[in-house]
Amino acid sequence: MTSSPSKKPAKNAAKKTPRSRRTSPKRGTAGTVGSGRKGKYNAAGLRIDGIFFHSKAEGERYEQLKELLASGAIDGLRLQPPFDCTVNNRKVCVYKADFQYDVIDDRGFVIRTIIEDVKGMITDIYKIKKKLVEAVYDVKILEIPSKKVGEWKGKTG
Repeated sequence: MTSSPSKKPAKNAAKKTPRSRRTSPKRGTAGTVGSGRKGKYNAAGLRIDGIFFHSKAEGERYEQLKELLASGAIDGLRLQPPFDCTVNNRKVCVYKADFQYDVIDDRGFVIRTIIEDVKGMITDIYKIKKKLVEAVYDVKILEIPSKKVGEWKGKTG
């Protein structure tokens, strides 16, 4: 006589709690509006014009750039522009800056293109990606410390 496998759960088996009764937030919600959590580096995200920003400083800089855009000082404002980093035909990573825009002179011509990143914490990975993007694209990334965003009101890179 063969014994059939037991249909009872093991004594130490974890009980599955319905998703609606879980108390911890879903994955990927750290720092989102209304989550009650801050991100990895204590940055509380916020939403402006329906766009999510990872920190208050980044949102503040966006508001400053909108004013510059309205005044005609800049043009072509892009949020989170991606930069594919490819070396020897191999994609190494994707770097996403916070902002990219063109600075316009008084005659309406583009003087230069600026790539900005508002940074509260500069990580080792960020340093490597920044160097890689600057080398591959022959550009300079402007870092704005999150504590000094207020000083950038009305200024371009």
